[in-house]
Amino acid sequence: MRAIIAVGLPLVIALVRHELLPAVYGAIAGFYTIFVDYGGSTYERIAAILYMTVGMLLAGIAGVVGHFVPGAPLILLLGFATLAGWLQGAGTSVEFIGKYWLLAFLFGDGGGDLPPLCGTYVILGGLAGVLSVLIDRAVWRKPEPQSAPMLADAARNLLRRRHNNGAFAFYFASLVVIGYVLGHTLGLARPYWVPLTIVIVTVYDPRHSVQRLIQRLAGSLFGALLGWAVVQYVHTDWMLAAIVTLMAALTPVAQARNYWVATITITGLVMVVLDMGQPYEIPSAHAFALARLADSVIGCIVCGIGAQIYLRVLPHIEARQRRPRR
Repeated sequence: MRAIIAVGLPLVIALVRHELLPAVYGAIAGFYTIFVDYGGSTYERIAAILYMTVGMLLAGIAGVVGHFVPGAPLILLLGFATLAGWLQGAGTSVEFIGKYWLLAFLFGDGGGDLPPLCGTYVILGGLAGVLSVLIDRAVWRKPEPQSAPMLADAARNLLRRRHNNGAFAFYFASLVVIGYVLGHTLGLARPYWVPLTIVIVTVYDPRHSVQRLIQRLAGSLFGALLGWAVVQYVHTDWMLAAIVTLMAALTPVAQARNYWVATITITGLVMVVLDMGQPYEIPSAHAFALARLADSVIGCIVCGIGAQIYLRVLPHIEARQRRPRR
């Protein structure tokens, strides 16, 4: 139910007002609220969504404004990537919040001249996520059991343990910047999808990153086929909105079973949402699907090479961290 409200509400408002391009960002923001809410205290759940929403809005603005200052996009990207990398390992909700700030910057940087209304819909998507939490609380009349670390857990981890994430933050930021530069160097239609793939695939445990990128490639293949079929054969806005909402609702269910299954619905959903908002920038469903696959493959290759290097260096880093200080 939460996914239906968080994604469906911005799309319905956009369809009524004929504002599909800004609705892309509202639907994505609403979709992301699902992944920062892991139950527990209602106050903490709402706070996590608001932190994510406000941060995404500011990061997206930074991505758009950065184009007016030479060299600013790369510097800002490095800053957001380093922050997101440093937060990894602190707690699931905070880890995703940091990554979504980075993704919002990439969307703002790669989206060109976005209308200010996009920011309004980002806020609307976050508020739709908050509304879904309140409705969920009212329906069940008791707090949802917490299934992963939220904000308080992350704060305790950051304050009480030796949170020495410098090595991982450097590794994570390096991969993101390499992917960003590579995407632009290769002249890809959407170069920001390469670092975006790296952000999603790279996790705190590099061994898990290798497994995750394999699942990501498999899921992206079937997801691109799903997105191609919808973009090719469904052309009614209301029908597209209904399909996007259904994909969003199925994603948490799929994620509970397997990451690669969830990637199918996520890839298809993002393709359809982008097609709704930017139909004239997509030459054909076939070219769109191939471009999406190419971006995923390049991003996963960069992530795979980086993970192998980091796995070889990691034992030396851990040995130095265990060495007693004089």
